[in-house]
Amino acid sequence: MDNKTLLDFLSVAEKLKCTVRHSFTSGGRQESVAEHVYRLCVFAWLVLDEFPELDKEKVMEMCLFHDLGEAVTGDIPCFEKKEEDRQAEESAVRRVTKMLPADRRKRLDALFDELEAGRTGEAELVHALDKMEALIQHNEASIGTWLPLEYDLQLTYGQKEAEAFAYTRQLRKAVEQDSIDKIAKEKRKGHGKAEDFHVSRDKEKLDFGRVVQLMRQSYWAGTRSEEMIRKAMEGSVCYGVYDREGYMVGYARIITDFATTFYLMDVIVDEDYRGKGLGTLLMDAVMDDVGSLHGVLHTDDASKFYERYGFRRHERRQEVLMEKERLDF
Repeated sequence: MDNKTLLDFLSVAEKLKCTVRHSFTSGGRQESVAEHVYRLCVFAWLVLDEFPELDKEKVMEMCLFHDLGEAVTGDIPCFEKKEEDRQAEESAVRRVTKMLPADRRKRLDALFDELEAGRTGEAELVHALDKMEALIQHNEASIGTWLPLEYDLQLTYGQKEAEAFAYTRQLRKAVEQDSIDKIAKEKRKGHGKAEDFHVSRDKEKLDFGRVVQLMRQSYWAGTRSEEMIRKAMEGSVCYGVYDREGYMVGYARIITDFATTFYLMDVIVDEDYRGKGLGTLLMDAVMDDVGSLHGVLHTDDASKFYERYGFRRHERRQEVLMEKERLDF
C-alpha cells in the first residue's frame, strides 16, 4: 500500500475519534465511536476462548471495522435509525473501501457482506457483543443521561442477537440484571427523607448479602470474612434500616444481657443514603431498647455523634480497661 493511500484511509478512520455516540461514559461525557469500537474489540478478545469453533481473526476484524461507515454518516441511535439510514451507512462503507488496494478492498467488502447477512457464527457473535457493549456502557453511565425510552430498551435491546449462543444468552441476562438493579437503586434514592425509612430488629428481615455489602464499605470490617459476618449476626441483636420496599440501607448490632451492659458495633448507613438522618434513626431505635444500660463502643471518627447519646471518653477508665486481641487461626 502506497503512503498516500495509507494516510488517506487513516484520515477517514480518525473521524471515528471525533464522531460521538448517544452513549455517555462513566465520566459524564459522550463517548466516541472509536471508543466503542476499541472496547468491543477488547470484549471480543476476552470471550473468544468460549467459541473455539469460530475464526478468531475474522471476529476481531469485524469488530474493528463494523462502524467504519459512521466516519462519514455519523452515529444514529438504534431507536432513531431508519432503513434509509442503514442504506446510507452501507453506501459510505463502500466508498471508503474503494480507497484501498484491490486485495484489501475485497477482504473488507466480504467482511461487511458477511456482517450484513448475519448468518455465520462470527457475524452473529459480533452483532451480539456490539449491542451488549452499548448496554454495558449505559449501565456504567449516570442514569441521568438515559432517555425515558431507555429504561425499557435496556431490558429488551439485543435479546434476539444474544440468543445465538448459550454463553451470550447468559451474559445478556447478567447485563440485564445490572440494568434492573441500577433502575431500582435510582427509585430508592428518590426516597429522600428519614420518614420514608424504618428500623427493625427482626432477624427474619435481615438481608445477609446487604449486610456483607455494608461491611465492605466500612474501614473496620472491610476484610471481614462472610463466615465471620454471619456468626457475628447470629450472636448479636441486630438492627436494620429499611425503605418502604424493604430494601436494607443501614445496619447495627449489639451484644447485651439487657440488664447491665451493651456493646454497640458495626453501625453503618449505606454511603448512597447518608445525609438523610438515617444514622440518627438507627441509633434512636437502639437506645430505645438499651439506652438505660451501661454502653461501650469503639470509634475513630464519630465521637461527636455518639456523645449525643451519652457516650464519653474516660481517661480514668482507660487505666483499668483491659482488652484481649482476637486470635486468627
